[in-house]
Amino acid sequence: MARMISFGTPVNDAERWAFSLLADELPEDYILLTNVEIPTKSGQAMEVDALVIGEWGVYVVDVKGYIGRLDAGMHAWSLDGREVDNSLAKANYVARVLAGNVKHKIPVGVYAPWCQGMVFVTGRKGEEIELEKQQGSLSIYTPKQIVEALTTEWGLTAPRKHQVTDTQKELVLETIGQVAIVEKRNNKIQDFTKLKCLFIQSGLEVWQAEYNPGEWTAPWLLKVLIPTQFADSDQSEAHEAQLRSEFLRLQSLSGCCGVPYCAPLIQDGEQLVLPIRMPRGVPLNVLDSKQMTTYQLLEVLRRSVTGLQQIHRRGFTVGGWTSNCIFVSDMGDVEFIDIKDNVSSSDDIKAYAQGFLAIAEQTQQPRIYQWYREAVAGSTTDLDALRSDLSALIDHGVCDTVPEKIEICAGAIIDHHFKLEQFIAAKETSQFWRATHLQGQYQCGVSIYSKVEANWPMLSSIYRTLAKVYHPHIEKVLAFGQLPQSDNLFIARAWEYGESIDEVKEIKLGQPLMWFTQLLTGLQYMHQMDIYHGAICPKNIICNPNKAILVNFGIGLDIAASHYACQYADPTLWEVEGEAERDLYGLVASFIDAMAPESLKGNLCQAGIINALEAFDREWFGEKLYDVCHKVLNFDLSVHAGMNYLEMFDLAENDVI
Repeated sequence: MARMISFGTPVNDAERWAFSLLADELPEDYILLTNVEIPTKSGQAMEVDALVIGEWGVYVVDVKGYIGRLDAGMHAWSLDGREVDNSLAKANYVARVLAGNVKHKIPVGVYAPWCQGMVFVTGRKGEEIELEKQQGSLSIYTPKQIVEALTTEWGLTAPRKHQVTDTQKELVLETIGQVAIVEKRNNKIQDFTKLKCLFIQSGLEVWQAEYNPGEWTAPWLLKVLIPTQFADSDQSEAHEAQLRSEFLRLQSLSGCCGVPYCAPLIQDGEQLVLPIRMPRGVPLNVLDSKQMTTYQLLEVLRRSVTGLQQIHRRGFTVGGWTSNCIFVSDMGDVEFIDIKDNVSSSDDIKAYAQGFLAIAEQTQQPRIYQWYREAVAGSTTDLDALRSDLSALIDHGVCDTVPEKIEICAGAIIDHHFKLEQFIAAKETSQFWRATHLQGQYQCGVSIYSKVEANWPMLSSIYRTLAKVYHPHIEKVLAFGQLPQSDNLFIARAWEYGESIDEVKEIKLGQPLMWFTQLLTGLQYMHQMDIYHGAICPKNIICNPNKAILVNFGIGLDIAASHYACQYADPTLWEVEGEAERDLYGLVASFIDAMAPESLKGNLCQAGIINALEAFDREWFGEKLYDVCHKVLNFDLSVHAGMNYLEMFDLAENDVI
């Protein structure tokens, strides 16, 4: 991109388009002066469309927006058969005047640079132009050749070709006069000084600038909109609306992490300018993440997700996820400089995960990179869970060494989140603890299970699903995983007060029916999502005076299967029954087992449970409820999709709390 100094305003669209093309395509060491005046000896000035100070010469460029077929000769030109002015003759004359002026300023021992005229025929923005030159050496070019003619020696008409030195370039600028003043004027917008043009197209420019009101400076970006340079007023108004909308977004998001500060819009009659503080650091696409430590990578991820959360909570989305629009500082700060608010929050999270997945995988922390992989697949949008996991890893310093085997005791920290506080109970293959969530400082329950490695894939699937759903009578799963260097797994769940149904000391009238009704609603909800408990027994039903909760999905399958198959149910029937029928059988059998006197249950075989049921008063029990329970215990009831469990057990009229 050439150094462009504008002395005046383009007079037409052809000039505007030509200057934009030359500024974009010419090398950085070229100087492009537009709408500049060349003084003559008489004191009268001649305006030049463009003056290009290049590697091989100084070119006086006359811009013509001719459309059609141009037949150009040494003396006469015609456009589609109509006579038009010979612009090259005028450009060559001005070039000779400029060369004479430069020679008068050149000191002894310094050669004057070659000056020549050139015509740039633009057509309609590079199209709809055909050029026929009667002599191939004439310096008349279309957009296809203009840049090459200005940057290579074949475009020079000098008899001897010499490269232009820096001293010669400065002499040309001195001849023009006040170039530095004009450049400073062009580059000054209030207290902002434009330093480098990063983007230019039609009437939209992006500049790297500095803010220098006094003794100090600060880097900024300036988005500049020049209405007169757009093809039509509709296009200009649309871009102006976009710029104003961006300003309002940034103002609304002021104070959020990841959002750069912006100053008020500047409108001086000729242009509309949005100043945005230059983001600190480097773009994500050039970030050398391989040189960063694991904790630095985790901090980048934590700050990025914090910023995204805050933006979403104010009702906006980022949308602009190209890697060169995301900046990361040395301190791990992350800023998004292209906040478009043009996608849904779920799509925004998916795009965010795609952008940061490589960094997440570099951390080698499974909980972290698995979240990003799931988010890319669209299967999670839980930013809170990710941020909590990142904080736990950073705050507890768990990435320095290989995770050690955890000794299950008071004070042990499970999964970097849960501190075991009080032992509650234990069975042969399980323990239950009251714990504290370290980041949230609230009570929760943690169960530790051993000898379940054979069922790990099935359990993992169940608990990943349970962590995303909610029902008041199904355990609320907070976390699930395998303990390091162990075959044991843990389940962290919301803390629920109560006892297993077979250990409740005092049962009031109406409570069993209330509990049964509540658990039916929860069981139906789970079955609708193809989640089956598979191990319902009295120990997995937790009751308090107000509600019952079904816990331990899939845990204790061996106990449940052996218990029901050998005592509650016929083994052959148990093997062939469907999962929904097994769950209903387990629920009914568990309540009968917990409520019936020992003398009625006998040895707890299927016949014993049915005998215990039959000992209840049918009228007190409820005729339909009694009959359905009887069918369930005999496996005479088939469950099908869409079945309403409450209606099936004649409990639809009961209140479910």
